[in-house]
Amino acid sequence: MPASLAELTNLDKKPWTACFAGYENSKIRLSIYSAEGLLIEPIMGKGEPFAYVNMPVVYGLEKTMPNGVKKILEILPESLESDDEPTAKFKKTTIRGKVEGGAAFEVIIEQNRGEVSLGGKMTDPGTHEAASLRFHVSARVLNFYGQKKKQMANDRKGFEELIKDDYVKLKWTNGKRQKLDFLEPRDMASEEINGPGVAEAEVEIGSLKKTFGYEATGKSAIHFSNRKGAELNEGMMVNWSPDAEKDQRTEARFVISVK
Repeated sequence: MPASLAELTNLDKKPWTACFAGYENSKIRLSIYSAEGLLIEPIMGKGEPFAYVNMPVVYGLEKTMPNGVKKILEILPESLESDDEPTAKFKKTTIRGKVEGGAAFEVIIEQNRGEVSLGGKMTDPGTHEAASLRFHVSARVLNFYGQKKKQMANDRKGFEELIKDDYVKLKWTNGKRQKLDFLEPRDMASEEINGPGVAEAEVEIGSLKKTFGYEATGKSAIHFSNRKGAELNEGMMVNWSPDAEKDQRTEARFVISVK
C-alpha cells in the first residue's frame, strides 16, 4: 500500500479532472472531489447526467455551540489524505482530514453497484470540547423547479399539476411512517417530521422519473432540514450522524441510492 498522499491527488481524466476518484454505471456518476465532498449524478435518458440534476454530499464535523446552535466546521483541504491512489474505478476508500481548530476525522466512502455508503468518526477534538463535536454527512436535494416555478408564477394550478407525483416518504427509527407532498410549506427540521430520528427515506421526483433513497444503518439516524416554511419543491437537506458512543467500531453507514 502506498504512503499517505498529503492533499488528495487529482485524477487527471475526464469527467473527473478535479476529483480524487470516480465511478460510473448505468444508474449514477460518482465524483469524489480532491478538495472535499462528493457529487452523485443520476444517469438520465440518453445515458448522460443532466447538468442541473445532481446530489452534492458533504462530510466532516459538526459542533454544537453553547447556545445550542449547530455549526459545520470548515475543512482544511490541505489536510485531506488517503492511503489509496486516485482511480476512475472507485470501490472504497478512507479519507482523513482536519477542520478549523485542529479537530480530526476520518470518513469511509464505498460504492457497491452504484449504491454509495459513508461512515466515519471524529479521531481528535483538537482545541474543541470533544462532547461538542460529532461526525456528520449531509446530502442536498436541490431545487429542481426554480426556473420552472418562476415561469409558472401566474399558473399555480399548472405548477401543482407538474409536481403532483413528487413526495418524501419517511420511516422513523420506531417504525412510524409518513408521506409528505411537495406542495405544502414545511419545517423539515421539526420534531413532527423527524420524530426520534429517521431510519429510511425516499425522495421521489416524478417529473424526472427518479427516486433518491436514504438509509441510516446501525447506530445512526437521519434528520431533515430546509429553509423553515419553504415548500419541499424548493429543496432540502438530508443530514446523517452516527451515535458515537454506540458506534465505536464505526460500523454505522449512510446509504444513498438512485433509482
